[in-house]
Amino acid sequence: MHAKTGIVGGVHPIERLRYVARAGSAPDSFLVAESVPALAVFSDDPNAMLIALKGLITRQPESPGLLGLAAHMVHSLDPVSAGWAFADALRTDRTADIAETIAIAESGGTDLIDSVASGVDPESGCLTMLCPAGTDAWIQRARSDGRSVAVVTPKGSRLPTLLWSRFITKHERVQTDPKQTIAGELELIDAGRFDDTVCDEGLMPLAEWEADCPDVAEVARF
Repeated sequence: MHAKTGIVGGVHPIERLRYVARAGSAPDSFLVAESVPALAVFSDDPNAMLIALKGLITRQPESPGLLGLAAHMVHSLDPVSAGWAFADALRTDRTADIAETIAIAESGGTDLIDSVASGVDPESGCLTMLCPAGTDAWIQRARSDGRSVAVVTPKGSRLPTLLWSRFITKHERVQTDPKQTIAGELELIDAGRFDDTVCDEGLMPLAEWEADCPDVAEVARF
């Protein structure tokens, strides 16, 4: 049963939010799961919840999952239930297991590349993936060797247009010119460079890509 109010796990909600804000590059499933019980104490104070969500996102600008969480909670008439539902969706996401199964089954015929996040560029209208530096070169090598390439898009990483724009603008490690990438950076790749996407529903055509949360302008302004 989810604890929704008061002291959670012996930790005061405000201290839990501070802990999440300082958690660095922890997995989104962890950040979201830790945030919901603390945010639940603000269920009767929407303004306080907004302030708390904004604080989390400001301190964790590289977490698409927290943006998704905020969008679900702000958009819902029952924000706490919406928050728990999103946390559960991330907890039970099968994308990584599916990707591993595909990688074994393909035996080198298909290369799988992880994405940090993905979304539709508001200017071009094109679906774009944020991937590790060197992805563009990797795709070129795969093509020359006759291999297909699929991009892995975990639950919680697929953002709608406004949130995607906000995420990319605030992300400090994005490299827009693949020719200038260095170790540890990330680069934006047009989704058209990939053949398919791997998500929690399996290996799918890129046309089946869908955002994980509603596009909430109020959250995009955080």
